[in-house]
Amino acid sequence: MFERYTEKARRTIFFARYEASQFGSSFIESEHLLLGLLREDKALSFALLRSHSMEDIRKQIEEHTTTGQHVPPSVDLQLSDEGKRILILGADEAQALGHRHIGTEHLLLGMLREDGSFAAAILRERGISLEQARAYASNRGRESLWRDPVRLAPIPPAERIELHGQPRNPEYIRKRVEACRTHPFHWEKKPWAPRDIVIRRGKGNLSFDLTLAQNPDFELVSSGWTRDHCAVCSWELCASLGADHSTGYTNGRDWLCTECYEKFWSRPDFFAAGFSDLT
Repeated sequence: MFERYTEKARRTIFFARYEASQFGSSFIESEHLLLGLLREDKALSFALLRSHSMEDIRKQIEEHTTTGQHVPPSVDLQLSDEGKRILILGADEAQALGHRHIGTEHLLLGMLREDGSFAAAILRERGISLEQARAYASNRGRESLWRDPVRLAPIPPAERIELHGQPRNPEYIRKRVEACRTHPFHWEKKPWAPRDIVIRRGKGNLSFDLTLAQNPDFELVSSGWTRDHCAVCSWELCASLGADHSTGYTNGRDWLCTECYEKFWSRPDFFAAGFSDLT
C-alpha cells in the first residue's frame, strides 16, 4: 500500500499512530495525522502555518478531545474510516498533479478535502485553503523531482523492470542496488519482526539506541518499530500484511524483500544480463 509514499509521508503516519496512542484513541483520526505531519515536515509547517505553532494546534486538539488511557505501542492501531479517506484523497491529489510519489503535501490535501474532519477545520481556521495547498504541492513537486524514485514521464516498455507486479525505473533501481553493494554485506533470510525502540518523552523523537532507556527522558517501547522497507524497491515489510511481507533478507540493519534479493543478489549480474524479465 505504501510503496509510493515518501519517507516523510511514512514517518507522518508513524507519528500519527504515536499521537493517537498518547490520546488513548482506538483509531488514528484526522487530527492525529495532522499532528504527525506537523511533527515530521517542518518546512511544510512553516510555509503554510507561519505564525501558528504546533503547540497551539495541539492545545486546541487536547481541548476538543477526551483523553483516554494510554494505548501500548504493541497494539497495532488502525486508521479510522476518516483517516483512510484522507489517504485515498491524498493519493487522488497526487495523481491529479501528475506526481508518482505521495508525500506530506498530498496528505495535507487529503485532510483539506475530507471537509468534515477536525483536521480540515483546524487548517481552515488558520487560513489554509485547498487551492493554496494545491499551489504549494504543485511547486514542491517540481522542486523535488530529483528525489522521486519513479520519474514523472511514462517509462517506455523497453526500459522497465517489474517488481511486485509494478513497472519501476531501472536507473533508480540500479542506483539502489549499487548503494547496497557499497560494502560486501552478508544477507540472511529471516522472518521480519517488530523491533524495540526508545522515544523521547514529550517530543516523540525516536532512536534504536536502547541504552537511552536508562535516561529518564526516554521511554522504552517494546516492538514499537512496526514496519521496515526494502532498501531497493521500498516494498513494505510488516508481519501483519501477510506472507509476502513477513519475510526478507537482512544484514542486521537494512532489509531486502525476497524478490529484490532473488533478482539482484542470487544472480551473477542482473543488469549486465540484458534485463531478462523486462515488461
